[in-house]
Amino acid sequence: MLQSATPDYLVQRDEPVDFPPAFPVYHFFYGTLTAPAQVQRILDLPEEPQLRQAEVFGYAIAKWGDYPALINGKQGQTVMGAAYLVKSEEEAQKLSYYETNAYEVADCWIYFKDEKEPKETGGKVFMYAGDAQALLEQRFDRKLWSRQMERKLG
Repeated sequence: MLQSATPDYLVQRDEPVDFPPAFPVYHFFYGTLTAPAQVQRILDLPEEPQLRQAEVFGYAIAKWGDYPALINGKQGQTVMGAAYLVKSEEEAQKLSYYETNAYEVADCWIYFKDEKEPKETGGKVFMYAGDAQALLEQRFDRKLWSRQMERKLG
């Protein structure tokens, strides 16, 4: 049966993976947070953190203005980036504040590209919180606008 499977069969996960929100937990970064100096500044760390080269499957990058936005992609699509081991709720909150409510935290499966352990792990990623189709079509995103206004008014 495995002989007839696609080459990426073992790395594809069709069902959502529910990870506990315990710390420490790896976060996958794909944009400005792939720069260690940026993570150091946001988290107010005494030195640049060690980020691990990593990738996630089943996602794609779209542009939200000048910024990359992670959206659901096709099976087998890969997004390259870096992962950081978030050590506390405080660090997670600082990252969420930096990312704004244009992004929401989602569970993901992270595959590391280095020789260290673990080779893969469940983690977190910041995904675009609006309408991915509107983003791809470069039209006004009412879902994201409502989400942003809700925070300002609520």
